[in-house]
Amino acid sequence: MTMQGINDEISRELLEQTWARRAEMLAEKVAEVESGEQLSVVLVQLGQEVYGLEAHYVYDARPLERITPVPRAPVWMSGVVNVRGRIYPVLDLARFLGLPTASNRSNEGAYLVVVRSEMLELALKVDHVLSVIALPESRLQETADTLNIPPTIVRGVMQNNDDPDLPAFLVVLDLPQLLSDPQLIIHEELV
Repeated sequence: MTMQGINDEISRELLEQTWARRAEMLAEKVAEVESGEQLSVVLVQLGQEVYGLEAHYVYDARPLERITPVPRAPVWMSGVVNVRGRIYPVLDLARFLGLPTASNRSNEGAYLVVVRSEMLELALKVDHVLSVIALPESRLQETADTLNIPPTIVRGVMQNNDDPDLPAFLVVLDLPQLLSDPQLIIHEELV
């Protein structure tokens, strides 16, 4: 056998070993995936906390550029914004939820997440849009009494101790319930 033939044989053998190891690793990851219904969730950050928004209600997510203030609006209503030629009210989600970090927040570095339900369309102002994940619905638990937000707008919570791609604690908001909140409908007559 020539030197070239020996090198080809070693290279082929090394390549086959490498592919076999990769196939084993990928097979282990597939086995780790939890079965059952998956919930596609957009992860957003408000202060130090991470919240989940069901992805099928999310229409758009983008860095916040400019909000036009609206006089006499509630403190949690930042104003209105033009997204793709449509005007949306902007709800400061941290302030609406009464989170402690809401008092000194600015628009710099913030993001808008445009959400839609049958009741309402609006833009949520958040600190960051982190990622979109598939979450097994079986990992969602009932709302914890320790949360400072109304349990009626929480779809579920998840504690995570093993997956480095997920936050340690995640609150998945119930967007249809949030968007049907009577506070969001402002009835005021102009004099």
